[in-house]
Amino acid sequence: MPVSEAPFSELINKPKATLQPLTGSRAHAIRLRRRDDVDLVVTTADRYEQDHAVVSAALRLFRTIVLNGQADAVLDLLPEVFPWSRFLPAGDRHTFLIEFVDTLRAVEDLDTFAPVTQLLTEWRHTAEAYADPTVLAVLTRGTGDFGPAPKLPAA
Repeated sequence: MPVSEAPFSELINKPKATLQPLTGSRAHAIRLRRRDDVDLVVTTADRYEQDHAVVSAALRLFRTIVLNGQADAVLDLLPEVFPWSRFLPAGDRHTFLIEFVDTLRAVEDLDTFAPVTQLLTEWRHTAEAYADPTVLAVLTRGTGDFGPAPKLPAA
């Protein structure tokens, strides 16, 4: 999708001219660059609603595919989308897929993708642990009662 860019100050000083690409060109959004903060993206309400409708439909389709007997096919394709998932054991790949689908469905009601981002980060770190033999050994070694914790010296 085409995105034009402009400094945030340009929006303040020349709002009509800065926003004109939203209606007079193929640009679907304008990225407003800010010096001391994160950039902003401006789009029209119509474009936002269209994008939301498309994402919502795609999420429903994906969920329906996974939950109606096609999970194995999706599991086979998972490494193409998430290469790090190759390091997860098969059972964990399946758990990840179900959690991913359930989280996608839940965020539709919240109108935020932050929980999906968090889920992906957590599973990627899990895959990193499985990929590193040293880390995996530390995390999977036997646990037990190692006795009372030593007392800290008085301050």
